[in-house]
Order: sequence, then C-alpha cells, then structure tokens
Amino acid sequence: MSIHESLAILRRAAESGTVVITASEPASAAAVRDRETGLKPHFGTVDWTAPPSYRAFLAEHNTFACMRRDDSSDASIEFVVVGDDAIVELNSDLVHMPERVDRGDGRWLSTNHLVGFALADADHDAVWCFDVTQPDADGEYPVYYHHYDDQDGRARYVEDGNWEDPANTTPDFPTFTAWLDAMTTAFTAPEPPSWFEQLGCPGFYPES
Repeated sequence: MSIHESLAILRRAAESGTVVITASEPASAAAVRDRETGLKPHFGTVDWTAPPSYRAFLAEHNTFACMRRDDSSDASIEFVVVGDDAIVELNSDLVHMPERVDRGDGRWLSTNHLVGFALADADHDAVWCFDVTQPDADGEYPVYYHHYDDQDGRARYVEDGNWEDPANTTPDFPTFTAWLDAMTTAFTAPEPPSWFEQLGCPGFYPES
C-alpha cells in the first residue's frame, strides 16, 4: 500500500483505540536537508539522499510514534520515526560504530553504510535503518533492523566493504514503503504476528 494509505489505516486504528499515535506537523524542506547533511559518524562520512517514499512520509509528519499494548507479553510495543532534531544522536549512539573496532583479527569494522530513521522499541535499543550504499533504480534504499547489543549485526569491513557476516546481507524490507506497510499491518491486526513481541530484541528478524 502507499504511504498515504498506511498512514490512513494507522489513524483509523488510533480512533478505534487499537494504537496510540503521537505525530507532528510535516517536515520542512530544511528538516529534510538537515537529515541528509547533519549526520556525524565517529569516523569517515555518510553521504545519502532521503529516498522518495521516506520524503512522502515526511511530507505528512516530521516525527511519528505508534504504540500498541501487546496482551501476550503485557508490554508496550512501538515504533518511532524520529525527527531531524533526533536523527544525529540516534545514529551516533545506536548505529554508527566507533573507529578501529575489530573482532581481534585487526580487520576494522564500520556501520557507516547504515542510516537509522526509526526507533524499533520502547527501550530505545533497536533501530530501523536504511543501507544508503544500496539504492535501487528509483532511489529507494533497503531497510535493516539493527540492535545496539547484537553481536552478529550489520557491520562491514572498512578495507573492502564486504559484510562481516554474509548471512546478514539480506534486507528485512526492500523499501521504506514496504517497511511502513509491514508495521501498519502488524500494529493494526486483530492478532499481531508472532514476531510482534520480539521487536526490540537482539537478533530479531521479522517473518513474512
């Protein structure tokens, strides 16, 4: 479904009491530009352009939080598309690795290929990220789940750009639109999917 359709479904779910939404006004052109130019990785640079589907979302809301109570775990599950004022800290604290990190083999690792755009849990340990080195023909980036404490994460080697763990190369969603579609379906379903309560856990991978 489109960005507009997903947001409309979430708003109706909020009206019915299924979810709680906290949303801002649309992002300004400056807020979009700040996302693209304001990132401060611990080393190197991150060059990226907000993909079209993400821009369509930002045309509706600069920030957007959706929360649902999960009865099976008695916990609040949420996702938060962060604003331009929070995206720098989000990536610095939870996504981008410090310089000269290795696993004892002298091969330095980096996560500068990732740009986090949304928190994936209420504890603020997991992030939904774009891989900005893999744009498709339409300028859309694949989306990956990244957890701060996940030892088998999404890092690549600085020396050649190869993935540390080839098993983690497959994205969780092909585009931002597909990601929002999946979140909308999960958060508004009469019975959330089996993976719902695992959002925010290390090693989590959403199931189709």
